[in-house]
Amino acid sequence: MKVLCRLSGVLFKNYGDKKRSFLQKMMFPVMVLLLTTEFPGVRTVSISLSSSSVAASNIPLKHYKKIAELEKISFTITVLMNHDTLVISNQQQKVYEYSERANNSSGCIHVLVFNEATGLLMLSRRFRTYQPADQLNLRACLSAVQPGRVLVVVGLMDFLTFLAPDGGKSLTALGASMLHRVALGEPWAMVTIVGEELINTESKANLRGSYKAPEKSRVVAEVVATRVNGFSEKRLWLETTLFSVQGASGCRTSFPQPSKLQIHFCDKYEGYGELCRCHRPYVPREQIPPPSIPMAEDIPIVIVTANKPFYLYRILKNLKSVWGSAETKVLVVADGGDEETLQITSLFDLETILHSPQGEPGENTRTNMNIAFALYSVFNRWPQVDKVILLEDDLILAPDLLSFFHQTAPALTNDPTLYLVNAFGQNSYPSTASDSSTVMRADMYPQYGWMTCRPWVEFALPLWVHPGKGQDWDWWLYLEGNRRNQQAIVPEVSRTGHGGSAGIHVTGWEQQMYFNSRIMTHDPTTVVRHVERLESTTYAEWFENEIRNAKKIRLVDHPCHNFILPAKEKGPFVLYLGVASRSDGYDSFYFMQTCLGTDDQEVKELYEGVMRLRIRPYSRRHPDFRLVTEYVVNQTLLEDPRSVSYLPRRGRRPTDAKVLYLVGCPLSKYCKYSGGTSDWVIPDEALLYEAEKVVSRRKLSSTTRISRLRVPAATAEEEYSMKNLRHTQRHHGD
Repeated sequence: MKVLCRLSGVLFKNYGDKKRSFLQKMMFPVMVLLLTTEFPGVRTVSISLSSSSVAASNIPLKHYKKIAELEKISFTITVLMNHDTLVISNQQQKVYEYSERANNSSGCIHVLVFNEATGLLMLSRRFRTYQPADQLNLRACLSAVQPGRVLVVVGLMDFLTFLAPDGGKSLTALGASMLHRVALGEPWAMVTIVGEELINTESKANLRGSYKAPEKSRVVAEVVATRVNGFSEKRLWLETTLFSVQGASGCRTSFPQPSKLQIHFCDKYEGYGELCRCHRPYVPREQIPPPSIPMAEDIPIVIVTANKPFYLYRILKNLKSVWGSAETKVLVVADGGDEETLQITSLFDLETILHSPQGEPGENTRTNMNIAFALYSVFNRWPQVDKVILLEDDLILAPDLLSFFHQTAPALTNDPTLYLVNAFGQNSYPSTASDSSTVMRADMYPQYGWMTCRPWVEFALPLWVHPGKGQDWDWWLYLEGNRRNQQAIVPEVSRTGHGGSAGIHVTGWEQQMYFNSRIMTHDPTTVVRHVERLESTTYAEWFENEIRNAKKIRLVDHPCHNFILPAKEKGPFVLYLGVASRSDGYDSFYFMQTCLGTDDQEVKELYEGVMRLRIRPYSRRHPDFRLVTEYVVNQTLLEDPRSVSYLPRRGRRPTDAKVLYLVGCPLSKYCKYSGGTSDWVIPDEALLYEAEKVVSRRKLSSTTRISRLRVPAATAEEEYSMKNLRHTQRHHGD
């Protein structure tokens, strides 16, 4: 029987009237949905009583002993939010604490996973869903939790803002029923037993001893603290007791005999999906190696990581599918001695070196020093090698990553005016890049996967950016004095993608607007053309000849609304812009970058003041390449590059994209081929304003924003059902 209790303006709803007397003692201003559920192997009660509190009551001794016995085979999870602090406890022992004020954020989703047999905490992560992009990582995390685990999810204050669509769908699949009735500024929490519907059909054989996980996720308790008189309620309390599952001994028989380390890891940690699944688990040491590639020299990889074991696992698994990885040495440099991180490197049988953290967490000093230590360590570990590839743990790797580096390595060897090869293309977007075989020279710093040589490292390390607050290591290297006017090799289409979000250096907004929409190569057999042309003198001559012979165009219509190149001519084409310095004071580069659909945050990848793009009419997708966001959402796309069933049309040279040179004048020496200042485009305020409106619509179209407000209820039923909501704004991605 449903019971409705009205207490001090507080609404409680539960199933079964036995709890009414207890509920009436509670004075917390929350809206709570309490469920008492029973299913095979799991028994739950919504509100717990401790033996210490019962002892003071006038009850028979035998009842007290019974309660004490039950405590030994159960564990109690408590979620308490008070103003800006969240505390989660197990058996009255604090296992997780988060302060919004200390972390300068309000709107995170917090995910914790407990072992259903022991009650031990196996996972704790938070996702900044008050910004775009992190909801994709939330979805990946929830789908990687093994069936039967106890899952606790807490959303604080503005967590709803960018939870949809992926994060919201994942939570609903886990049994959340109140999300659509939660308003902004209202904290929410849920405890559920993970069911088997979130995993693949072929993996549903759950072999954790005699315990059978539920077919569907079962919510134990769900609670939301509604607004009171228009003000956000910053207090929330939820407590539930679960009986330990008997027979949940793990699925050790499913793992190969030598995998004791993996069994131990999966008994202690959660969120690794196929690594710990009971049916056909992913065993790193037993994977079939990808095909070999031609290698003229030994170029090891160094991976830098800190306390992001899930990202590290993703990149190590991804690396297993990159052609040539089986023959490549790998060194992991970990900033700090995080046990989970070290166990992951052991599972992949990789050498690991620990770096003692320098500086405070979140400061650039910590990353700056870890990068320097990684460069020193890899050359010290293998003194015979001349080059190294440096990867950060939050990257997505293309299957031809190593092939790309080995094909371009001779240019780095033979030309002292080059100091690195980037795997990341700054303009690798559907509308500004199309040819995966093209590489260029540019003034650029290392970013998101790069290769350099020993002579440059020996020069740079003694001059490295000093500890303390200041510049990031990559921007420091971009300075002319530190770079010694050396240039980088950059690809037209990226071989890496940034797969993190809402971090220290890349916010959720930046990830969604500038990183998720980039394109990556997918063909492991891509051949890089004209590597010999990258030699300094040869490239300068070729490039000048390109500018000299390019067809000059003029802007007749607004470039954000009309394709600016002639339809029946092949090009290349050239457009002269009014640019006095690299700072782009007239916003001329910015104007064209926004309209053409490339990264408009800064002016990068210039060669002698010129930006080279291969453009096509603006589109959010490319017919020949996948977006980075697709690999983040569906990581199985990276598992086997030999399978072409998932691939778009394989790397052919496109016929609908045309080369355009944007020449900044008087910045570039190639301005001599213009007709004078009358050819130089300098956008006025009206043109810039229109460009900003267009680019804002484009970027927001890829997000879904929820702005749901709680309004005064018209009826008691409306308040009871929490339908007194007003939807004020919602942007839908297509």
